[in-house]
Amino acid sequence: MVLLASLLFVGHSFAFRESTNRWTLNRTVTIHLSLGPPDLLDDGFTSFNQSAADALNIWNNYLVHLRFAPVLASSLPAADSDADNSVFFESTIYGETFGLRTLAVTLVSSRNNVRVETDVIFNSAELWNSYRGPLRDDVADFHRVALHEFGHALGLEHPDQAGQVVNAIMNSRVSGVDALQADDIAGARSIYNNGPAYLTSNPAPNLVNLSTRAGVGTGEKVLIGGFIIQGSQPATVVLRAIGHSLAARGINNALDDPVMELRNAAGTLVAESDDWFEGPNAETIASYRLDPSNSLESALLQTLAPGSYTVIVHPYDDGTPNLSGTALVELYDLHTTNGRAGNIATRGQVLADDPMIAGYIIGGSQSKEVIVRGLGPSLSSAGIANALADPMLEVFNSSGTRVASNDNWQTDANAGRVQTVGLAPTQPVEAAIDITLNPGAYTAVLSGRNHGSGIGLVEVYDLSTAPN
Repeated sequence: MVLLASLLFVGHSFAFRESTNRWTLNRTVTIHLSLGPPDLLDDGFTSFNQSAADALNIWNNYLVHLRFAPVLASSLPAADSDADNSVFFESTIYGETFGLRTLAVTLVSSRNNVRVETDVIFNSAELWNSYRGPLRDDVADFHRVALHEFGHALGLEHPDQAGQVVNAIMNSRVSGVDALQADDIAGARSIYNNGPAYLTSNPAPNLVNLSTRAGVGTGEKVLIGGFIIQGSQPATVVLRAIGHSLAARGINNALDDPVMELRNAAGTLVAESDDWFEGPNAETIASYRLDPSNSLESALLQTLAPGSYTVIVHPYDDGTPNLSGTALVELYDLHTTNGRAGNIATRGQVLADDPMIAGYIIGGSQSKEVIVRGLGPSLSSAGIANALADPMLEVFNSSGTRVASNDNWQTDANAGRVQTVGLAPTQPVEAAIDITLNPGAYTAVLSGRNHGSGIGLVEVYDLSTAPN
């Protein structure tokens, strides 16, 4: 708990005080700002959300191997111990009373000296504005308090409470200091100035960033994604399983804590991930800016030999009765070699009000022929008891415009091509689309005819020649 009152300690030495834990280096720390509706403040900001975002970005100016990413007016519900980072006004601290004259608190959870979550709660019983200059008796300055609290979010503590006499926004009592001081900046730099280099994937003219969103449960209701490493060389990929943070995108019943397994064609476990930040490649994943925003989500970085692989996403079994929700499985090909990841196929639940959605990006500058399939009844032969009876398939571009659709695959204009390349579904009620698409982002939506539900399979095939 952080106490802010009204006393200024002045000094000239650097005497910042660090916490014993920090965020994963190179991480993008997503901060969900839920600070109320628009409100014209004295310093010109049009909302407390905007004032908070400015405070976060001021810290960003001095951070090298970390980045705050504010989400203004976030719809994510604030909750304790959900591994999301929330900033909001409230009259209590998750049910506990604020201390006397306490303006705000920063709650931090960590594991093995690595930060998992930080929530900042501003005391709604106080009268707030956002301004600069001398303190006013009638109203608390939100902006300078936010700067202080976000310093705690980084890992800085109170220098004055360690017996240090310095001029700093991080002192424990609010004062006339309304901006970061040299001591504050030196503290942030001491934690985040050094770290691994940021990395970028190489552009490539094939399918990239494949993903599928579907309902996830246990047993047959797990989400299973299959893909192939094509060519004669290994390929380096990042795999992610995203759950709880989908709530910020308006997804109801997002899976709280996804677990991901990677298996080869023989079914042997290659790697697994529960909480991505604890993995051996966490800093490298963050260096590619592919770190999940929620600490309890899963991510793997693997270099894989040519062949077939399966990703299984299931809920972490914490003993609670509700082990289901919507999750997203993603594959990012980093294109570090001539090998490539392609032909993703994902099996999961298709619900009446929650279809399965496969996303993919066509890279490069040339158009590409792909075949998208939606299967259901044929899964029964694989022992699936609740297969989707009559799948329907739609393809949308990044603008949300539908560019193709199909119910029964033989009615597709290019059904002959689908059959020629050996990708004709075995059941006439299953769906398939052959289409040539320009570079860009696309989604394939698999649903059930007449709002049917069941286990379905959506597949995206790249028909271009695999590299050698």
